[in-house]
Amino acid sequence: MTHSLFWLRRLRVLRRGAAVYDENFHLGVNIISGENGSGKSTIADFIFYILGGEFENWKTAAESCDQAQAEVITQGGVLVLRRDIGKAQTPVAVFFGHIEEAERHGLEGWETYPIRRTSSRLSLTQIMFRAAGIPEAQSQGASNITMHQILRLLYSDQRTPSAFLFRYENFDTRDIREAVGDLICGLSVYELYEIELTLRDLDREFDEKSRRLTALLTALPKEETIAKVETIDTRLAELAAEYKRLTNEISEVGRLVDEGQIQEFVRARAKAVGELRKLLIQITSYEQRMQVTQLEIGDLNGFVEYLEELSGKVPRAQAASDIIGNIEFTYCPACLAPLSGDKGVGHCVVCGAATDPEQERSRYLQIKMDLDIQIRESRQLLDEKERAAIQIDRDLRAARREHQDKLSEYTVKFDISTSPRESFLAERYQRIGQIDREGAELSRLRERVLEIERLSAEKGELQDQITRLKDRLAALNLAGRTRKAQALSLVSDIARSILRLDLERQEEFRTAQTVSMNFADNSVQVDGELNFAESSNVIVKNTAILSLLLAATGDVQFYHPRFALFDNIEDKGMEPERSHNFQDLIVRASNAAKLEHQIIYTTSMLNPALDDERYVVGPHYTHEARTLTLPKGAS
Repeated sequence: MTHSLFWLRRLRVLRRGAAVYDENFHLGVNIISGENGSGKSTIADFIFYILGGEFENWKTAAESCDQAQAEVITQGGVLVLRRDIGKAQTPVAVFFGHIEEAERHGLEGWETYPIRRTSSRLSLTQIMFRAAGIPEAQSQGASNITMHQILRLLYSDQRTPSAFLFRYENFDTRDIREAVGDLICGLSVYELYEIELTLRDLDREFDEKSRRLTALLTALPKEETIAKVETIDTRLAELAAEYKRLTNEISEVGRLVDEGQIQEFVRARAKAVGELRKLLIQITSYEQRMQVTQLEIGDLNGFVEYLEELSGKVPRAQAASDIIGNIEFTYCPACLAPLSGDKGVGHCVVCGAATDPEQERSRYLQIKMDLDIQIRESRQLLDEKERAAIQIDRDLRAARREHQDKLSEYTVKFDISTSPRESFLAERYQRIGQIDREGAELSRLRERVLEIERLSAEKGELQDQITRLKDRLAALNLAGRTRKAQALSLVSDIARSILRLDLERQEEFRTAQTVSMNFADNSVQVDGELNFAESSNVIVKNTAILSLLLAATGDVQFYHPRFALFDNIEDKGMEPERSHNFQDLIVRASNAAKLEHQIIYTTSMLNPALDDERYVVGPHYTHEARTLTLPKGAS
């Protein structure tokens, strides 16, 4: 199985056409050594930038340069990258071939690509991913994983707090960090995130169709909510047939109507008058019944309120009786005459008659129960009256509609018409008008029903699609969790072994059992702890980034490009011996790795045992001999 890979073979920085930095790199460990302030971090920033990092916080010396160039070896071939020193979104020119060949071609053969993907053009990320063998997003929506985001997990820089796993930036999200980490570990993150994006869109579309469907169903009359197109078509066909029959009858009125039918015309008119009179009587009866019922409802409401008020007063009356019963009266409350002495408990304090407290409470309870029964029965009667009022109102409205229809029919047939012939024609013309109105309404109803059926079918299709995608998402998540657990377990084992070989400066490292990386939280924990001395935090962070690379050199399923960049590995006041030990661990792990890879790190405390051309790139830089050989007086 082919594994993902890119590595830097040559880096060149130009100022006004002249190279101010030009060094060759190699597979394995590459060390940039120099004093603090000699420009090592500037070279690391150039490497990050030329590979697609979105960087613009240039130091003064770097900002005076014009262009960075790099020859990059990838799984798919050799690329030369050329990028002007500028803003984060400055595009990159790419030449497919070696840097010497690019120089011979001059300006020909170069193609410029934007840093981020657009709908119309390939991006540098797509070029680098394809060349390096890293899967790329197939859609614009899932294209947030860029070279910049990948490099954030491969580049340990000085500006980022040591507790952070990813290189720091102002606008950052958990989702992006987790997606990058999952991709590096070998998960099919694009399909996962494309499915999630698709599901989000489908859910919105499903909700929108549901709202439209609900609105259409609500707008339909209740009796039409189960109407079908076939039923409406049948009714329209019936109306069309009736329309045709009526027009034929109108055209043949002379044959169908005999002027001798006057008596029948008169009888029909009398019958119609009788029916109208009966309807008026019925309407009047309904109106009277409605008036009586409404009065009864009003009386019942008042009576229920009165009973409820009495029911509320009974407990208060009982409480008052209990209070008054405890008062000793010396004079009669009515005539103020002196009263005889108290006859004791169980007698009235006024008249002296025998009393029974239990019987008194029972009497109040009986009154309360009687009132509650009356309230319940009155409410039942009130409900019956209200239901009766609703039915009377429904009957009244139906009778009024029927009266209006018959009155309209009577007007057309008998008031306007003066003969059977005119009545015959008027009746049919009236019906034709009704057919036209009913047909128009049915046509509108048909369109609404068609829209309802279409939306229902589309909702069903969307639901099926959502279900299939959710099933696929669940399968991918299960496989992803298995793969991620396997990958991170390998990374943890490697990181644990590295931490245990650290100098005895952090006791927790000597007994470390697990090293856990949480990409979303941007953190690394050792046995659940993440707060150590600052120099130890640097060791933990660099160990995590190094362990990801080393795990990828032993497992081809990682989509890690087998490249890592460390700037000043002895940051945060680390002592030289500890830095030397960590450098030695890097080299030993690199030499034992199975797959090709590249590690670049800068140091101001070079391990003397590694001061060898097999590892060191360029000279040892000083304040007098900096990484960038700028002309004297140049900033």
